[in-house]
Amino acid sequence: MNFLKGFVIGIGKIIPGVSGAVLAIIMGVYDKAIYYICNFKSNVYEGSKYLVSLGIGIIVSIILFSKIISYCLSEYYVITMLFFIGLIIGGVPTIISKVKRNDYYIAFISFLFFFFISIWGCDNSYIIKNNFTDLIMFFISGILEAIGTIVPGVSGTALLMILGTYNIIISSLGNITNISYFLANLKIIVPFVMGTIIGIILFVKLVDYLFRKYSDSVYSFILGILISSIFLLVFQVFKVRVYFFNLFLGIIFMILGIVISNLFKEK
Repeated sequence: MNFLKGFVIGIGKIIPGVSGAVLAIIMGVYDKAIYYICNFKSNVYEGSKYLVSLGIGIIVSIILFSKIISYCLSEYYVITMLFFIGLIIGGVPTIISKVKRNDYYIAFISFLFFFFISIWGCDNSYIIKNNFTDLIMFFISGILEAIGTIVPGVSGTALLMILGTYNIIISSLGNITNISYFLANLKIIVPFVMGTIIGIILFVKLVDYLFRKYSDSVYSFILGILISSIFLLVFQVFKVRVYFFNLFLGIIFMILGIVISNLFKEK
């Protein structure tokens, strides 16, 4: 089950605007994963068993689906995006149940903040220079991906799109088994992975502290970002020409996403 949950989280991490950390919360694995990472030395066996199964699911899905997701976003954009909107909507009741009524103002503030920050994001495109600058850029990309992995509500892929490295990284991951591009992909993936690992180590303790000390406020903040993400993703969908049949299928897949989200929720 952890492998399957990791698999879904991994697919979500590829979709622009979708937060892997929020999907982890929806799937019921976020709190335990943070705990085991922070307390790994005192729970080596249990931590390894839990994190490895989850991590393998995430890695396998990213490798398998990078090319597929790129194709689906290109050819079936509306259907693909509505499916992931459904996954996120399915998790909203779980987050609401963790929020106290007195903290709803935090959710409102975080909604406005994240919404306006996101719509101001620019669409850059980084050009590979084949020098040390590339290593720095992909290392920074890894740091941003770590933030999206650890901080609920923040989409690592959206941050990579703002930086302009998303398309390059997703293409490299999709062609990781292609021998012809092995060295070229290695120059991108190695600094990216190093940045991600270092970023997770830097941020995980902070997030763990916030959840332990200010759990109610943190979940309120996440709720605002979550609702904002749904609005932003819906706006993205309807920025393109939407045909009735695609919208009809998209709604079916959105309902499917809601059902899957509820099936994977921690009971």
